[in-house]
Amino acid sequence: MDNLDVVQFVQRSIKERKTMVLDVLENSGIQSMEHYQRCMGELDSLNFISQELASLLEKQEHNND
Repeated sequence: MDNLDVVQFVQRSIKERKTMVLDVLENSGIQSMEHYQRCMGELDSLNFISQELASLLEKQEHNND
């Protein structure tokens, strides 16, 4: 498994988890304000990691040119 496979796996996992969290938020699955805050924090973290991976791939692509 090369680096690209690992990144694609992580990106797919992030997308699936974001879908699950958004489903809870959109379908009144929030149990308390603390639960809402945890979900929003998780979304922020997932978005950050996703952006970092995209940036890493972009840098690698530029280095390979």
